[in-house]
Formats: sequence, structure tokens, C-alpha cells
Amino acid sequence: MKNKVALIAILVLSVFAFNLFAQQYSYDYKTMSMDEYKAELAKWQQREADAKAAIAEEEAKIAKLKEEIAAVEKEIDAVYNEIYALLETDEAGYKAFLEQLKSFENDLQAFTALSPEEIYEKRSELDAFKARLEELKKDKRSLGVEANETLSRIENLIAQAEKKAQPAAAGRYEVQRGDYLWKIAKRPDVYGDPYAWIRIYTANKDQIKNPDLIYPRQVFRIPKVAGPNEYWVERGDYLSKIAGLANVYGNPFNWQKIYEANRDVISDPNLIYPYMILVIPR
Repeated sequence: MKNKVALIAILVLSVFAFNLFAQQYSYDYKTMSMDEYKAELAKWQQREADAKAAIAEEEAKIAKLKEEIAAVEKEIDAVYNEIYALLETDEAGYKAFLEQLKSFENDLQAFTALSPEEIYEKRSELDAFKARLEELKKDKRSLGVEANETLSRIENLIAQAEKKAQPAAAGRYEVQRGDYLWKIAKRPDVYGDPYAWIRIYTANKDQIKNPDLIYPRQVFRIPKVAGPNEYWVERGDYLSKIAGLANVYGNPFNWQKIYEANRDVISDPNLIYPYMILVIPR
């Protein structure tokens, strides 16, 4: 505001000085009488006085505007203080709460970017996020406009993560008495294809040591989509072909990397089967 006042004053004085300069050189002082000179001087002195009075008037208006602005700002501060009091906090406490919410939102954005399988595997973290959200909503600071908007975005991210994990969440099967992999894979709610038993085997090799021996109450992962570091074998595939794919290594000579990472399910590198899930080390 001070800069604005100074600028107005400079502009007014500049116009006055320019006019004075221009008028000054429009007279021939050699031919002017003393009375004419005094009259002209008096005229310009009056103009100068008028300009100073105008500047003083503008400065008074500016000062009044400053007072009005200060009064409005004071009223705004008073309203905010009332709001903070209702939220049982102060400005610093509310800003700290907003930072906390922003950090939470960033964590959720990273979590939602995971694959469906990863989100499902980390469903305990998702449950923790939901519990954390409920705790934050109990805080009265959550009723603030900015806080409420951020919490709405957080709720949407949690909903997105839950929806994204649904295909993987549906892929769980608890072994019943009399089950075997061929039978499970044939079920319409699993793969509807008995030959896909090897997919169940390779997806659960951490708990299936022998594909002919499974036990009741075991819970198997039934993947519906390939993970970021997985490859699902199709008919006609072989290791060098897979390694040569652009989305794998783009180099068929890297087939040994795949073999070494999957030796627990590949006994012969020249013999792989459709439906196998292979780990692709990056």
C-alpha cells in the first residue's frame, strides 16, 4: 500500500513538472514585463499549491482506506479465531492438522498406485488406513473447510484402492476335504479349466511343496491378473522367447535369469507348461 501511495504522488508530481517545463519554454522572458512575470509566477505557484492540496487529499483518502482495510482484516481475524475456537485449536494447530492430512493423502496415492494383487496382499495396511481415517474424522479440526475437502479426497482414494483390489480379493480359495488342484482349477468360480491347476501351484509354491499334496483349510491365492514382475506362460512359449519379449528383457539370451528365479517349478529349462506363473527378476 505504501508503494501505491508513493507511485500516485510521483505520477502527480511528474505531470505537474512536465506541464511546468512545457509552459516554461513557451514564454519569451526577454520581452515580458515584471508585472507579466509576477502574474505568471503567481499562476504557477497557485497550480503548485493546488497540486499539493490534491496530493494531500489523495493521501488522506489512502490513509482512510488503510484504516478500513485494517478494520476488515481485524474482523476477519476475529472470525477465524472464533472458527478456530469452535474447532478447539488455533491457527498453528489447524495448519499442522492440514499438513498431517496432506501426508496421509500422499501415502494413499502411493498405495493406490500398487497392483491389485499387491493391494490385496497388503489389505491389513488398507484396514489401517481406514481406521486412521475414522480417527482423524473424530478430530474437530476435520470440520474445517480445507480439512473436510482433503478428507473427502482421502475417502475417495480408499474407495479406489478397495475397488482396484476386488479382482485379486475374489481370487482366494480355501481347500475343502477331497479337493485337489485339478478339481479346484476346474471350478467355474476359479478358472473353469482343469489344466490351469499349474497356475494355482506356481502362485502358491510357498505353501505347496508337492502339487499332489494339499490340505483342508489351506487358503490359496487364485490370481486373476498378472503382477508387475510376473509372466503367465501361454501355449508355444519357451524361456528364450519369453526373455526376448520387449516387456520382459528384450533379449532372448537372458532366459537363464528366468530359469534361475524359477528353478523350484522348472525342472528342465527346455520344458515349461501353459498356465505357469513365472517370476521375472528385474
